[in-house]
Amino acid sequence: MIMKKQEQISKNSNILQQNDHMRNLENLELTIHSISRPFPRILRVRGKINTNQPDLWEKPNLAVRLELSHATHSARISRVYTIRSFNLDTHEVEIDLIEHEDESPAMKWVHSAEVGSTIQIIGPRPHFVPDFEEKKHVLMFADETALPALYSILQHWQNNIAADIFVESHDANICEYLPNQENVQIHLLQRAHQNQAGKMGLLLKAAYQFHHTDHITVWAACERNEARAIRKFFLDEKLMDKKDVMVTGYWNLGLSSTILDQVRLEYYQKHLDAGKTLESFDDLDMLV
Repeated sequence: MIMKKQEQISKNSNILQQNDHMRNLENLELTIHSISRPFPRILRVRGKINTNQPDLWEKPNLAVRLELSHATHSARISRVYTIRSFNLDTHEVEIDLIEHEDESPAMKWVHSAEVGSTIQIIGPRPHFVPDFEEKKHVLMFADETALPALYSILQHWQNNIAADIFVESHDANICEYLPNQENVQIHLLQRAHQNQAGKMGLLLKAAYQFHHTDHITVWAACERNEARAIRKFFLDEKLMDKKDVMVTGYWNLGLSSTILDQVRLEYYQKHLDAGKTLESFDDLDMLV
């Protein structure tokens, strides 16, 4: 039964190699130069890639898919992570992983990885960033899993843009992870150690305090159910334009990433079968 499930996952994963998904992406080898722990629950992998398109890797909030199957000697398994930074001179990338207790494929890989070892990555895929063109006030809502995306976006920040950023974490010092920018206020929403991430609704409560939403734009990345609720609040209750509400869910409370990826692949296949493309694929429309 387990073998059949793994075969099905591998079969569904094949759609990730098709042209619709692979457009403008590189399949590269990442050679690990160092593994560090800048914060208690963050493992940072720094490594070099041999890209022929370095300009693609300079943009903010880029996602890559780590091919974990070879590293963990299992059926085809991959995970998506955000590039924290890219060094144009050395072609080094930094990828931060939030450490959790269960030995997931990603945790197995990073706990066993060694300097000099390699892993295949596919990317970079640009994810959304706040629209700076209209000079609107930016509201950002993020949990720990979105810290690399926040860091990357803030590194490319426009100085004349004001923002309020709400970060949920149990780590009292986690805001030190983020670079300071003029006109950007960072607010820590600290949960107790025993409280589970994504369960307290702290980011949603922070969103509820904004009664007037004229001339603002929203960016959020967190647990899927909370992300969906934040999007619903700004779109349905505050009637904001969809282009000003950029929300994604990185993980699902009570659901493993393996199962979530399987559901996502099946949903994406149905999306393609309906004649649609990746550009119109909205992950939060997938109800799990």
